[in-house]
Amino acid sequence: MHLVHRMLTMARYHSVTQALSGLCTYLPAHQIGSYHNICWPSDRTADSSRKLKGDSYGLVKVLVKTLLVPLLLPIPLRLALLGFTFCQPFFIEKLLDHLSRPEIEANVGYGFIGAAILIYLGMAVSAALCWYLHHRMRAMTRSILVTEIFSRATQARIGADDHNAALTLMSTDIERIRLGLRMLHNVWAGVIQAALAAWMLYIRLGLVFLVPIGVVVVCFTLLGVLVNFTGDSQRAWMTGVQKRVGLTATVIAGMKNLKLSGLASTVSSFVQKLRVEELAAGARFRKIFILAAMLGFTPMLISPPLTLAFTRASLDTSKVFTSLAFLMLLTNPLSQIFTSIPELVSGIACIGRIQAFLECETRHDFRQVLSNRKKNLNFTEIEADTGSSEIETAPDSTMISIKNGNFGWKENVFVLQDINANIEKSSFTMVVGPVGSGKSTFCKTLLGEIPMSRGSVVLSMRCPRIGFCDQTAFMWNGTIRDNILGFSIYDEKRYNSVIQATALSVDFVKLTQGDQTNVGSDGITLSGGQKQRVSLARALYLESDLVILDDVFSGLDADTELHVFQRVFGPGGLLQQRRTTVVLCTHSVRFLPFSDHVIALGDNTIKEQGSFKELAEQGGYVQSLGIRDSAGGDGSEAVSETAASKERTEAQKDAQGSPDGSPGAEVNLDDPNRATGDKAVYKYYFLSMGLLVAFCCFFLAALWGFFTNFPTIWLKFWTDDISSETRSHSHAYYVGIYALLQVSALISLLLLGITLFIVSIKRAGANLHHDTLTTLIQAPLSFFTHTDTGVITNLFSQDLNLIDTELPDALLNTLFCVFQALGQAAVMPTSSAYLAISYPFLAVLLYSVQRFYLRTSRQLRLLDLEAKSPLYTHFMDTVRGITTLRAFGYISDEVSKNARLLNRSQQPAYLLAMVQEWLNLVLDMIVMILAAVLTALAVRLHSNSGFTGASLVTLMSFGESLSGIVIYYTRLETSIGAISRLKTFNATVKPEGKEGEDMVPPGNWPQHGSVELNNVSASYQMGSESEGEPNLALDNLCLSIKPGEKVAICGRTGSGKSSLVSLLLKLLDPLQDTPNEGLLIDGLPLNNLDRDALRQRVIAVPQEAVFLPDGATFKENLDPSGLSTLDECKAVLIDIGLWDFVQGRGGIDAGMTSSTLSGGQRQLMSIGRSLLRRRARAPQTPGPGNMTERIKDQGGLLLLDEVNSSVDQDMELIIKRIIETEFDAYTVIAVSHRLDMIMDFDTVVVLDTGKLVEVGNPRALASTEGSRFASLVRAGGK
Repeated sequence: MHLVHRMLTMARYHSVTQALSGLCTYLPAHQIGSYHNICWPSDRTADSSRKLKGDSYGLVKVLVKTLLVPLLLPIPLRLALLGFTFCQPFFIEKLLDHLSRPEIEANVGYGFIGAAILIYLGMAVSAALCWYLHHRMRAMTRSILVTEIFSRATQARIGADDHNAALTLMSTDIERIRLGLRMLHNVWAGVIQAALAAWMLYIRLGLVFLVPIGVVVVCFTLLGVLVNFTGDSQRAWMTGVQKRVGLTATVIAGMKNLKLSGLASTVSSFVQKLRVEELAAGARFRKIFILAAMLGFTPMLISPPLTLAFTRASLDTSKVFTSLAFLMLLTNPLSQIFTSIPELVSGIACIGRIQAFLECETRHDFRQVLSNRKKNLNFTEIEADTGSSEIETAPDSTMISIKNGNFGWKENVFVLQDINANIEKSSFTMVVGPVGSGKSTFCKTLLGEIPMSRGSVVLSMRCPRIGFCDQTAFMWNGTIRDNILGFSIYDEKRYNSVIQATALSVDFVKLTQGDQTNVGSDGITLSGGQKQRVSLARALYLESDLVILDDVFSGLDADTELHVFQRVFGPGGLLQQRRTTVVLCTHSVRFLPFSDHVIALGDNTIKEQGSFKELAEQGGYVQSLGIRDSAGGDGSEAVSETAASKERTEAQKDAQGSPDGSPGAEVNLDDPNRATGDKAVYKYYFLSMGLLVAFCCFFLAALWGFFTNFPTIWLKFWTDDISSETRSHSHAYYVGIYALLQVSALISLLLLGITLFIVSIKRAGANLHHDTLTTLIQAPLSFFTHTDTGVITNLFSQDLNLIDTELPDALLNTLFCVFQALGQAAVMPTSSAYLAISYPFLAVLLYSVQRFYLRTSRQLRLLDLEAKSPLYTHFMDTVRGITTLRAFGYISDEVSKNARLLNRSQQPAYLLAMVQEWLNLVLDMIVMILAAVLTALAVRLHSNSGFTGASLVTLMSFGESLSGIVIYYTRLETSIGAISRLKTFNATVKPEGKEGEDMVPPGNWPQHGSVELNNVSASYQMGSESEGEPNLALDNLCLSIKPGEKVAICGRTGSGKSSLVSLLLKLLDPLQDTPNEGLLIDGLPLNNLDRDALRQRVIAVPQEAVFLPDGATFKENLDPSGLSTLDECKAVLIDIGLWDFVQGRGGIDAGMTSSTLSGGQRQLMSIGRSLLRRRARAPQTPGPGNMTERIKDQGGLLLLDEVNSSVDQDMELIIKRIIETEFDAYTVIAVSHRLDMIMDFDTVVVLDTGKLVEVGNPRALASTEGSRFASLVRAGGK
């Protein structure tokens, strides 16, 4: 308690973060994990399914075994609390008997005062210690489960639809489990308390005690029926949450490409629809919860009138109020049990979901390693049994040997068949083939990542760390240097050699913060080529013996590609100097002559393999590429130091802006009023649910407070009538009115529950989600550049979960306790009006305590929410780059980092629980003082026994109400922090749209596709965000593009090509002084166009294809808006050459996993989506002729950003054919590094550092000596 008191004191004057300390000895994740491994052996990763499958409660048993001691420690203290609680009715009985005597002894009265202090002090201390130990056990449970979920996620197979589930399990399900365990010890203690109370009633009332027991049995039976529906409704709800959060995380990660594709608003509607469905599924669970709460309160409210109605024994004041006290002890714990059981069952169901996740099939590394003990020819596995037969020994010179290999992503569907290949040590092997031939699958095979395999893959030596670059570069949300170093130690010499080899040094000069530039979530601040080179630099910095690279040249311009190849792979390059074994899968076939070995894939097998010279003479695939066998000439020369120096000089002179240079885009969700609260947040919340609904909540709560307290006064009137010589009313009269009051309380509670848990959650949940999602979709690109995906995802997972669960629960209980306490405060002074004198002092004391307490608790709750964001960000980064991390051998480092982040997230949650127990202790002490004062006044003033009984019985629950007010109000204040964060988010993140951008063009616009740029400059830095002149991404561009013209945009990586595409789609704004006529499309000024409408009208294909979460169908990914028919989608798939592939994967309505598509196939799907949009425009275009003629003649604007970077020559021809036929009348602006496709374009525009340096016909410029485009053509080997 010393730590809690110190933290509370510091929070009074400073921030609570200054008082946070480390977790107590038993709570750090690594220590819990060590003990957990004793109960669940370390081989669980390989044998978990056999340990848990078949046992529905297997994980529950493991948790109980692991946490047996922490689970049992609170039991003695809970029993002590039970004993002190039972002292209350005996104390009331003896005190009322004492007061009913005509003469009383003073010493006996002092004894009663001492007894009151002892009873209530014992209750306070035993409760505080009991719940302290229990909260510690709950924190340990969270630590174990989060660690297990993360550990299992690091073992997931590629293509398994597990990561979205894992994110929901780690956030929403874990919180449901903690909530379910909250009242665990009250369940068994409540049963004991109810049994003892029933026995005491039997002693005093005889067989009438069976009446409340009968009510309890009926309610318990009905509750048992309800519980059967809890699990299914809970799973349906969590599944809905999982789908929505998974899709939201995908949307956040791919926001730039969604905006480019014009799909942002479409996907937004899809996410909102999932939110509405999720709320409907959650409403079914909440209805069960409301009914369970009604069954819990029924014994408490109905048992007293029924018991007194059936009582035939003579009643007096002592018997009535003592029996009422025992009835409260019988029914109150049962009401808690009834409301806790659905939460407990829900928590167990969530543990079941986690168990199901842990039981899923994990990655099976089928590779084998040749043991160092070659005399015995002993093979050992890397991680798991292979079950294969004896394997022949590979030669000493062989690094990897594949024999009779069959590899695929689905059972009995092999992408690669009959693979036999040897990769020699220190050799340079290039793997080529058409799109979809299995090059990426081949890379994953060498890493042991393919789920389905036959045959053998043998490594001559263990390679715990393999340098790997995936086709889609993996980026952490950190600086460029952090991404290159990974978990390796910084070595300046090695680092400098790597960045020089990958030509990143030139980019560092252009970037304001150099290699300390934050890459943003998923590398959003970098171009595609920059991300590939950072990924390559990471693989090179590792200095491993084996490097596997999947299409690392995609997105690189010809100059940079040549420079990187020469410095990294060429003679004297880094990898040759290190004698590293290299496997490079690529479409850049011009470098084949430099390889030691070539593997050509096609038709699901190896078509041919050998040296380039041998294959070039065989008449196969390699010869058909028409590559000259030359390692010299102008086309193979590296970029000279002089040229590189010149580029750096130009870069320093004309440094362009970049999103990474913008310092002020990150949203700050910290509320300056976090320590004192903000009443405007409540208004925001009540407006979201509707003011009428909010008024109904307060009115129904006031009715509850009246109907639960006035019956105690009514009992006093009844006992006075019994004591009088002549009865004024019959027994039935008093019982009837008493029962009416109790039933009215039950009805008001039911209506309050429906209003809060059904109506308000449905309205507020949908409205708040819609507002936040709209803010997210309309946010500028700079926001995503500087804001963690975990922070944003936390808003849509943790915060919305709080709004759906804890917030309405806290609001209901706060209203419940406030109005009940007001009624109780009115009842207690009836025994002695002098007690009312203490109320002002009590109010001041309570206000001081809650103010002192709230300053800390509110900050801790907000810190709790914020501390989870890094944990979720790290988890999403790990899942997204799991293949890379496993190849690099970083999994153990990631697990350690997860443990550190978990410990950090545990601190505020655990300390918040401790602070709440401190408050409970203080409030229990206040109740003790009240009990002592009430007893002293009663014995000294010889008060009326009826009113004293009413006061003491009320005091029994007044302590709970008093504690409940502050606890639940604090929980409300801290839960409302979720509303505050959403409100701050919506207010802080300004939409990218500006005033005056309200022009919505016609549906058929642009009909011609003309583009005019007149002296347009643009920067990712606004003038207010930087000192002096902003760095320009585009510098004074003048360009006129005619309708139907085909224009190519070329230039070095980072020259501003993608920025031009972003400018045309208003992802990048021109400088503020740009006039309306500076940027026109079809004569309309972009400055006035609505951004969403612009992106809907202009068809754009981004460099990185974006898809819905795994499991969405091929049709949904091809047509997210759902406007096209199956036949139209089929026709498009046929045109792009993917129909056979889709049919082989189960058809157009089958679920799709984007990771199982090659880079070229993903890009073709993106092309198909644009083709479908193009055809969908025809019905909107009025005019003569049939549909086919209108499709052919209709003009428009098509933007292509590096769409051919990941495709082979055959796929490039398909894209070229689609442009020439389907988009013949369209104006096409294509950004491209590969020059084959654009040589037939009308115009080529060459950019350098954001400036337009050359414009002309591609073929004419290519033949012009000294032109910049000609140098690009020569560098590309054309």
